[in-house]
Amino acid sequence: MGLEGKMAYGRLMMMTCPLLEDEMLYNLTTDPDEKRIFLLTNKNSETIIPKLNVKNVEFVQITEEDFFNEAAGVPREGYNIIIWMMNLGLHSEPKDLAREIRRLMLMVPGHADGIALYYGLCGNGLEGIREWSRENLPIPMTLFTDKEGKLCDDCICVPLGSSESYLNLMKEHTGVMYLTPAVACSWKDFFYHSELFKGLDRIDMDRKEFMKLMLDMAGYKQCLKIQTNLGDQENFQEKCEEYAKVFELELIELEDGWVSTEVADRMYAEAKSFLRL
Repeated sequence: MGLEGKMAYGRLMMMTCPLLEDEMLYNLTTDPDEKRIFLLTNKNSETIIPKLNVKNVEFVQITEEDFFNEAAGVPREGYNIIIWMMNLGLHSEPKDLAREIRRLMLMVPGHADGIALYYGLCGNGLEGIREWSRENLPIPMTLFTDKEGKLCDDCICVPLGSSESYLNLMKEHTGVMYLTPAVACSWKDFFYHSELFKGLDRIDMDRKEFMKLMLDMAGYKQCLKIQTNLGDQENFQEKCEEYAKVFELELIELEDGWVSTEVADRMYAEAKSFLRL
């Protein structure tokens, strides 16, 4: 018997990078199925709360401690989603990202029935994560892949649909900084967590000054606004202009036809299938 007409039932854990929280919110708001949504509160959940409120998404905030101690009262009947926002600082070192994501995923079995991992490869930090999950987790997990099953490289690759499309974009727009809504609206925070800026506290140069120097040395002249129609649309243009002004880059906009939600749609559909009766 097929899955047609079957409803999701149980708990789905959404482990989410802040740079891909817009895709996660898109999945939540376009899914018509009745669901309960729980947000694990931590220092990483600050940016997602106003976005949930803007979209009129009802959710319950609980602490990580209460959830993992089964003190939060998250039901097992019906369809329940738990949002667990990850630390943007994990991007500072791919090896740290790999180790920490695996450690956190090992906490989930017994508390959720499946994992939707809102991450790309992230500097190959999550290379082999699917194989590791099959060997070490008693519950299924999924993350962003193209239609051929290849893992997406990063948060720019996801809206483009595939590594092939990403490569074509880089050929079309060589030596360009890419700005999705999440990247543009979080660029200052990302600076403080990027491995590129390790050791700057030991020299007399701030991050903006150093980044400007690096872009100049690499010959960057432009930044590319990639309109996904997700995330903070109210401030997207302003943040792109701010970025361009700070680094003295020309702001250009990606042509129509490059972007879709295909990758996010496919990943979420697979994640929900983990919970079907």
